[in-house]
Amino acid sequence: MSVEKDGKKVPLLQQSFIRHGNEQRFWQKESRILAAVSGGVDSMVLLHLLLQAQRQIGFSLGVVHINHQLREESAEEAAYLRSYCEKKNLPLYVSVWEDPAKTAIETAARNFRYQAFTRVMEEEQYDTLMTAHHGDDQIETVLMKIIRGGQLSTFSGIKEVQPFATGRLVRPLLSFSKEELYAYAAESQLVYFEDQTNQLLDVQRNRLRHLVVPQLKQENTQVMRHFQQFSQQIQWADQVIQKCMGQLIEKEVEQLKDRFQFSAEMIEKMEEAERYYFFHSFFDKVFSETGVILKEQQMTSILEQWQQKKSQWQLSIGNNWVLKREYHFVVLAKKEKQAATQTEDQRLLLIPEQGIQLNETEWIGLVKPGHSEDIKATDSWSLFSHDIWVPADVQLYVEKRKAGDRIQLTEKLTKKVSRYFIDQKVPNSQRQHAWIITDAKRNIYSLIPFAFSYLSIREETDKIHYILLYKYQKEAIGRRT
Repeated sequence: MSVEKDGKKVPLLQQSFIRHGNEQRFWQKESRILAAVSGGVDSMVLLHLLLQAQRQIGFSLGVVHINHQLREESAEEAAYLRSYCEKKNLPLYVSVWEDPAKTAIETAARNFRYQAFTRVMEEEQYDTLMTAHHGDDQIETVLMKIIRGGQLSTFSGIKEVQPFATGRLVRPLLSFSKEELYAYAAESQLVYFEDQTNQLLDVQRNRLRHLVVPQLKQENTQVMRHFQQFSQQIQWADQVIQKCMGQLIEKEVEQLKDRFQFSAEMIEKMEEAERYYFFHSFFDKVFSETGVILKEQQMTSILEQWQQKKSQWQLSIGNNWVLKREYHFVVLAKKEKQAATQTEDQRLLLIPEQGIQLNETEWIGLVKPGHSEDIKATDSWSLFSHDIWVPADVQLYVEKRKAGDRIQLTEKLTKKVSRYFIDQKVPNSQRQHAWIITDAKRNIYSLIPFAFSYLSIREETDKIHYILLYKYQKEAIGRRT
């Protein structure tokens, strides 16, 4: 279909294309546009339309072609395109896929194409790459993503404009159907090549293209426009969510070495929908440092934990990370190495004035008052210390706690160590690092680094006064309260 303009017939699609490009500022006079052209009807129409726009606007135009060497016709297509560009005085950049992949060909070919596009843009200083994706491609893409499943943002389909390489990637044909492109090619007498592999129904996109999309168009002739609207609405909704959640994450999430933490109370106050998008946005935000991609099954597990209202829980996220609730905090941390030293299962004699290196991150010592000045906390090491009075005939030991251990907190109050931890809301991740100081009968003198026993503070004439010192690396052991 054509319209009269200045006494000449101008195809309606061409007029719409140039008007839309002007409105969306796809080009300016100083623009350097690189058109990706395969030789098929879509890209040949795009190139022809860009030549018409170039006459009006005056931007620079170049062509990039990828020869995948997957079909016998590839050489013929490349030769025709070279001749076409010479006649139109257009620079042509050809990249040949010398070693095509044997498996996952579609993905590998796409990666090769966009690497080549990037290289040409950078080397030849183009600011805009244009591809010939059209409205039918949008329908197919959205359907494929819905079938595959994923997060909201993945359902947005093909974006008309997005950052790419040294500039941006623009798809100016998204508002036009495949039928319109064929009609324009016929009206403009364009030569193009048909890729017969696009007819094969063993490819999902081809099945949707030939079996599903035609049925949708029969159901509603406006289906392409509706898919465009759906895609745009999804993109806008995702932008709003990312902005709101991004601001919240920036404000509330604290990053430490190999861990991130935020308030559990904040999450409790959220509706389930808010929790869902907060956690997805949070994991997207920390992906560059964790490499963790949150799966929907894991997201379901996280939401279920909140519904159960437990004060402590832990979920494995990926190979090396765990997400856990520790009373007032939610923590994403690296899994701790299970490299227990010999001290983990031993009872070690604590000799006065001789320290013990429990492991790479913990040290303990028993010293006389006045001998502890040289042992101090640092930026990376914390120090727990308290006075302890020990009978002259008693030897002290350091060991890990066991089930049933009890600590005397006052003259009349004795508690199981496990109950003490619960009452004090000590997180599980910190409980496992606890040590106890005992005598030969396993009477506890100190629960390190949390509490000291009543046995250790009774000042009597037959007792010797010491300072018990415990140093630990803050990030390795976790934040102590």
